[in-house]
Parts: sequence; C-alpha cells; structure tokens
Amino acid sequence: MPEVATRIATAPTSVARPHRGLRAKLALPTVLAVSLLSAACSSSSAPAPVAATALPAVSGGVGQAAVITPAQGSTPPDKLETKVLVQGGGKALANGALAVVNYTVYNWSQSKKLGDTYASASQPVAQPQSTQIGSSSALPAWSTALTGAKVGSRIEVVAPPADAFGTQGNSQAGVGPNDVLVFVLDVVSGYAADADITGTMSPQTDTSIPKVVGEPGAGNPTVSIPTGVKPPANLVANVLIQGHGATVAKGQTVLMQYTGVDWNTGKNFDSSFSRKTAFSTAIGEGTVIAGWDQGLLGKHVGDRVLLVIPPSLGYGPQGGQSSAGIGANDTLVFVVDIVAVL
Repeated sequence: MPEVATRIATAPTSVARPHRGLRAKLALPTVLAVSLLSAACSSSSAPAPVAATALPAVSGGVGQAAVITPAQGSTPPDKLETKVLVQGGGKALANGALAVVNYTVYNWSQSKKLGDTYASASQPVAQPQSTQIGSSSALPAWSTALTGAKVGSRIEVVAPPADAFGTQGNSQAGVGPNDVLVFVLDVVSGYAADADITGTMSPQTDTSIPKVVGEPGAGNPTVSIPTGVKPPANLVANVLIQGHGATVAKGQTVLMQYTGVDWNTGKNFDSSFSRKTAFSTAIGEGTVIAGWDQGLLGKHVGDRVLLVIPPSLGYGPQGGQSSAGIGANDTLVFVVDIVAVL
C-alpha cells in the first residue's frame, strides 16, 4: 500500500527508528477456517436477504493484488472472521515468529480499497511487510490469522475495530473509529524474530571512525566512538562482514538487525538486537533517513554495514529527535546486519 496506509503493517515503533516520519502500521492474526456463508434461496421474486456474516468475495491469484467485493446488501460482522482461501505448502508459522506478507486492504464500512503492497505501475517493486505474530505492535486480527498459517497461503481476514485500530481508528490510513476492514494476506515467508546473519568481522584499523565489537548472534554489538575525533562530514558505509546474497536495490524491502548510537553523546538510542526482533523497511524510497537509503543501496544479504551518518542525512533536517536525545547537529552511527531481501 504505497501511500494511503503507508503502511498498514507492523514494525516496532521506537522513537529513533530511522523512519523519516510517522507511518501508519497494522499487524496480523491466526487462521480460523470460517466458512463462507451463502444467501438462502427464495421463492419470491425479490432478492433473498444476504447473510450478515457472509465474507466478501475475493478474486485475483496469489501474488497479485486482490479484488475484494462484499455481496450486495451484506453488512459487516461484529466479530473477527478469517478464511484460508489458498492453503500453502510451506512451513507453519508459530506465535512469536516474523511473518512476511503482501496484502490488500479494503474498508468495508466505507466501501473502498485502501491500498496494497504488490508491484504496480506506480510501485515497480512489491513491498511486503514483516510483522511479529502475537506482539503488541501487530494488529490482533493479523496475529490471529497468521498463527499456524503456512507459507504460500492466501488468507481473508475481516477485522472489526477491536481487532484492528480500536475505537480511535487511523485517520492517516483512512480508517474511522467504527470501520470494519477486510484484508487479503499472501504469506510470503517466515523467519525467527531474532534472525541474523553469520560471519566474522574483518579487522577494523581506521581509528577515525567508530569501532564495533560483538559478532552476529551475540546480541547487541557495542560501538566505541573515537575520543577527540571530529565526526566525518560525509556518509561512511563500510562493510564489516561481506555477505554473498542478493544485492539491495531501490524499492526493495529489506529485513535487518541494527543498533544506533549518537556520536555526540555516545548513547545507544535504539536496537533491534536488544528487542530481539528484526526490522523491515523499503530502501531507497524516502521512508527512512537518507543515510540509510544511500548507505544500504548496493549492499548484499549477509553484509554487516557500519554507517556513519552526518546530520544532513539523518535527523538534522527534522530538527533532531528530542524524545530520543538526538540533536539537530548530531552524527549517528548504525551497525546494520542485512538478513534478507523480501
């Protein structure tokens, strides 16, 4: 869903995450195989009433944006409904795992599509979303539908407010406080929440930039800022571990582990390693700070990258991030492990 609900997906919302601005995010549920109810036959010439619990019709194949069509005269249910439309042949996803999905979302109450994550003329590369099943950052409806779901499945989910955005709705995503949403989820893949790369860092001999200690799989790396050294004026994007996987291209969604340190204060302001939950985002699309967009393009799955980001490519243009203790003139240091291109 390129703009409107950019994104009704899930990722932890730590203050200093490298996003440029607020992004609306949804989350995901487990599969309750709910039967699609049909309208009863009638001997009258008038149309038969449509069962209130009938799920909308879904057309389009797995891997393509779905067309969601509620039956004429039907009304949204007041409880969560899910249905497996296509049973995948991959592994089943457990509670706590990271589910990677493409999705279409439709506002049943307002009779309009809100968006999708599939490739299109306006979005040349699909941008699947990852969500941790059962986490507080995931929509209850998604967590329910995705628990036990098999990779390769297509699942229809009808989510009343209590299982989606609650009574507050989400105005940025076009969702009112009483709106019932319909999702069609294609389960692309799944990962352990703490998934990381492998390998050993190369010797770090440049004393003018921070030193990183802690190999992949050992938890949050430590970053030592060189004493008495001014931060570099330009972006640094050094590969500390060379991976051999796919190359990160513009518009692709990348799954990664990372930690962030403020050069000016030495404070570790954010870490997916510490949360034990990998993070995903599109790269090169302006959804994250410019230092990430520039520094991670062309890198590879399996790489560990040291980013040193000057204020102009970080939070400087936004006046810093006061809630995270980041000033407008602060240089940021990130260690990023590129786990997968989704």
